[in-house]
Amino acid sequence: MPQLNAAISHGTSFASSWKQFYERAILELDSSQLPRRIADARHAIFERAEEILTKPSGGENHELHDALRALRLLEEVAVRERSAA
Repeated sequence: MPQLNAAISHGTSFASSWKQFYERAILELDSSQLPRRIADARHAIFERAEEILTKPSGGENHELHDALRALRLLEEVAVRERSAA
């Protein structure tokens, strides 16, 4: 989580950074890195969701929901693959 912690410590808004963390998780090919990528993406998405509670953005709310759902599915697949190995 070093990159995520760096974003937080620099006061970076998660307005655009959550998508970068999400894309890194979705595109991660190294199964040993995948759980960390998923956790980082999920954390960034939740942080962004908290940011927009005061000023709702309908389109982005849907994007956040879809991203969380995709991460959950990716995590389930990764767990199944580890169990099968």
